[in-house]
Amino acid sequence: MSSNKRRKLDTQAAPSSAVSALSALAARRRLVASVPAKEPSSSPEPEESASARTNSFSVLQTLKRQNETPKSPKKNGSRGPLNRGDSRASTSQGDLRKVFKFKSDPSTPEAGLSSSRVMYSSFLLNKNNCRTTAKGTIALKLSDSERFIAIGSFGIKVIAGEATVFGATLQPSDPIHWIHAPHCHAIPVIRTSEKTSLELHHDPNADGLRRLSRLSPLFRGIWGESKDDSTEHSLGKGRTFQIVCSSDDAPKKCVIEELSSPPAWNKKLADLVSVAKGGPFTTLVCGPKSAGKSTFSKMLVNRILTSEATRTGSHGIAILDLDPGQPEYAPCGTISLVHITRPNLSAAFTHPNLDDESYRVIRCHALASMTPAAAPEHYLECVLDLLDYYRRLLRNCHLLINTPGWILGTGQDLLVEIISRVNPPEVIYMSEDGPADVVEVLRGTTKRTFTTLPSQPSEFASRTAAHLRAMQAMSYFHLQDQKQLIAGLRPSWNPSPLSSIPPLQVRYSGNQRGILGILLYDYQSPSELLSQAINGMILAAVDVEDPKAFRNLASTAQLSVDGGGKDGYSAMEDFISRTTEGLPYIPNASDITLDPCFSRTIGLVLIRGIDTTTQTLQLLTPIPLQTIEQIRSQGRQIVLVHGKFDAPTWAYTEDLYGRSQQDDINSDKPLEIMNEDPNEDEDEDEAEDMDEEEASAESEASSDPSAGSSTALPWVEVLRGSQKRPVGSRVWRVRRDLGRNIGGD
Repeated sequence: MSSNKRRKLDTQAAPSSAVSALSALAARRRLVASVPAKEPSSSPEPEESASARTNSFSVLQTLKRQNETPKSPKKNGSRGPLNRGDSRASTSQGDLRKVFKFKSDPSTPEAGLSSSRVMYSSFLLNKNNCRTTAKGTIALKLSDSERFIAIGSFGIKVIAGEATVFGATLQPSDPIHWIHAPHCHAIPVIRTSEKTSLELHHDPNADGLRRLSRLSPLFRGIWGESKDDSTEHSLGKGRTFQIVCSSDDAPKKCVIEELSSPPAWNKKLADLVSVAKGGPFTTLVCGPKSAGKSTFSKMLVNRILTSEATRTGSHGIAILDLDPGQPEYAPCGTISLVHITRPNLSAAFTHPNLDDESYRVIRCHALASMTPAAAPEHYLECVLDLLDYYRRLLRNCHLLINTPGWILGTGQDLLVEIISRVNPPEVIYMSEDGPADVVEVLRGTTKRTFTTLPSQPSEFASRTAAHLRAMQAMSYFHLQDQKQLIAGLRPSWNPSPLSSIPPLQVRYSGNQRGILGILLYDYQSPSELLSQAINGMILAAVDVEDPKAFRNLASTAQLSVDGGGKDGYSAMEDFISRTTEGLPYIPNASDITLDPCFSRTIGLVLIRGIDTTTQTLQLLTPIPLQTIEQIRSQGRQIVLVHGKFDAPTWAYTEDLYGRSQQDDINSDKPLEIMNEDPNEDEDEDEAEDMDEEEASAESEASSDPSAGSSTALPWVEVLRGSQKRPVGSRVWRVRRDLGRNIGGD
């Protein structure tokens, strides 16, 4: 063969208009052939089968295997490679062995296996630094500056030295500070100075809050419980917390995130505390959602309340809690003015009452919605009324304003209006990532100092905002009566289902009725559907301090002219309509809200039922009867406001969860929200486990007498398998083995 012929063979041909699949496979074969062969290994490899040698797609499979990256093993919560009992040190303290998990000496051979575990404490518990008193109190004596975390509910009392937690500096002169630290939130870190002695007390009021896990999966697996959601089996009877030294001590299948503040936060907090020494100071905190506004505000409040300069002669701190979606000191759907006298060291759902030992709600207004977008004008009126009450009653206190995370559009306009009306000396924007136009507008509106801080670092959240609102509402309606509280004004909870709690009977007709009427915000339901619209829903109980609160619904001029010698409330009878069941309601076709200058919210109520025979409403509410009697004795009236509160679906299923808890202890499984790739293939054993769980769930549903019935429990229907579900609602898995082990080219 001539050289000219060889050159023609080596030259690539021009691409044709139609390229066949076989030519593409041939090109891939040449590409694989150009890859250098692997070095021979010492272990023999099995020969390929005949079908594999003749499979035209084997080249594609080989390339795929070469380009694939090995999958990392799945994480097992926060547990390390060691078992809990492997690294436990021996000690003569029998009680300590039940409470804490002692670690082995790092010099031992087993310590090398635990190099991947995460340490949450700077010291290890032993008989020299930890002991249990006769009353069950844990006494710690630390010679150096240390740090540690504890999961659960406990009280901390400093005996000597100094301790810092959640921004608060605790001194020996302070009383016991109670902390609720569930691991669905970031766990506050306790830091001590040198030569510090402190006591950790078990919380006697925590049992009711923990037992709510029997009624809702939202409360399960957040305290480090055992399989039956009780701490008696995991920690011991009467024990409500656990010190976590490392990931080996952490509860199973949980992710522990420590509460941390960036250096920029610490610097700004120190500057604000130094400024607060000169007298009352106003700070407004704003920013996007989930940026850490509430966390920064709590740290600032705790620092000011416990700093040496402001500790003596302090009048407390006033807070304008203006976020109706995630309030800290009042029920969801409301905004409030709060007077705080002691540090706040717990999650919001652990103190849902309006009056506590560490704070008191001065005035509260219900928006009947989770966002100001439903009625921006009414929201601004409520804010200005709360600001007016601060200037009249708490002007000698520092003022902290926490705003919602709505910063675009109308939300930005509301922020600009609030900043213009308040004129705060310090405006803090909790984000360094913009949006740039919003930051520029807010900076231009601020006449004094405007500061941007980094957002709170957060890698994992086991509960969404909707979950936390449901937990806060459930905690609120399960509060015990104020007379039954054991330790002062500390809250306690009734762990029984709401269906087993006797409701409050309120007459809605006659001269001695308990409410003036029902007022609807936003959507106006037809009168024939009003009873169905409010039954089983949450309403706000509003104290009408003056008939002027009704504004254009019935103007004062009309009341004085048409009412003659009647008072304003009696004249309102002419404007109240009634449904076929006799329910009194105030027509509101123009969607007019109550004037916040002449009304206030005293709490929320849950309409359990409407008895048309006795003309009574069955209400569930933690509002003290003394508050209602005081309002009625002063000649004022109460109006129930219906709006866009979240539907209490958790209340409808409490009885079912409570019965299933008694029937099957294995039904208690913690709510897990996994951050996994939905496109990742599941292993075969995991798929089989899922099928078994679905089969067992279907069998349990079929044995339930209320399955498939909407009359066994109101507003609850149990579905079996794919019953009443749309076609294709199940997950379809795409097969990726097409073309494998197929002979031929």
